[in-house]
Amino acid sequence: MENSLLISLIPAVAVTMLIVGLYKTAFEKQVQAQEHIQDLLGKTGTRPPAAKEQENILKRRKKSKDGQLSKADELEIKLERANMLITPNEFIMISIATAFICGLLIWMLSGQNLLFAIPLGGGCVCLPYVFLNVKIMLRMKKAAAQFADVLDNMVNAFKTGFGFSRAVQMVADNYDDPWGTEFGKMAAEMNLGSSVEDALYSLSNRIPSPDVDLFVTALLIQKETGGSMAELLGTLSKTIRERYKLFQKVGAISAQGKLSAGIVCCVPFMLCGIMFLFLPDAMTKFFTNPIGIILAVLAGFWMICGIGVLYKIVQIEV
Repeated sequence: MENSLLISLIPAVAVTMLIVGLYKTAFEKQVQAQEHIQDLLGKTGTRPPAAKEQENILKRRKKSKDGQLSKADELEIKLERANMLITPNEFIMISIATAFICGLLIWMLSGQNLLFAIPLGGGCVCLPYVFLNVKIMLRMKKAAAQFADVLDNMVNAFKTGFGFSRAVQMVADNYDDPWGTEFGKMAAEMNLGSSVEDALYSLSNRIPSPDVDLFVTALLIQKETGGSMAELLGTLSKTIRERYKLFQKVGAISAQGKLSAGIVCCVPFMLCGIMFLFLPDAMTKFFTNPIGIILAVLAGFWMICGIGVLYKIVQIEV
């Protein structure tokens, strides 16, 4: 009776949390958008002071590098870099729901063994965070691959006679995510009264890349000293393209090491799956026995440590 009641209550709680999350996602976005527009326009409808906004952005970036930001601020920055239109509270709620549902499934598959379901279900709270980091990594890789072409597009716009705002809008119209999205945000910020400096610093905060930092620095220096914008961005485009080619070459050279590390990491899971296939009774007894659970947790801990060491070995920065 108690087990059936627990089984009926757990999905009900999960569905309730899902409904609340969908409600917050659907109806709070308009309020957040209005607050963002008011921040850009200022309370009096005028443009905010550029020096003050630039100082705030620089302080935030410095705190992020020094690790002084709160966990909520760091999560908000990561969500913005992944272009996920949810708040940190919604992301935390999704993580809790994921752990709850995974724990329920593991509890049912393990023969209602709470000693096995609770730690594994609790570990599943990290799955959305892993997904977030993977999405950021893939988005940053795509941004790095397209950035030289984006600069070439801006160079053509300047040679045609367009200004900076129009060149940014052309990139936003001609490219998909990430650069179409990010330059679209830049264009919207400038149209709403934000200065060019603030829009550039916001771009470098959303896309944490040395190439973007070089782009922002070059434009800010050019604004102070003058000169041909098309020539400057053309030279910068060639530099970034050559740097990306070098990065690709280093990646190709280190591909064998990365493949070996991936195979070494996958072998234990493959062996475990094969043993589950051919010796299901023995493996079930192993994972339902307290001693077997402790050994599995220790093995998983050392595997994670080994994967981290292999990851550090095969990562080569250019």
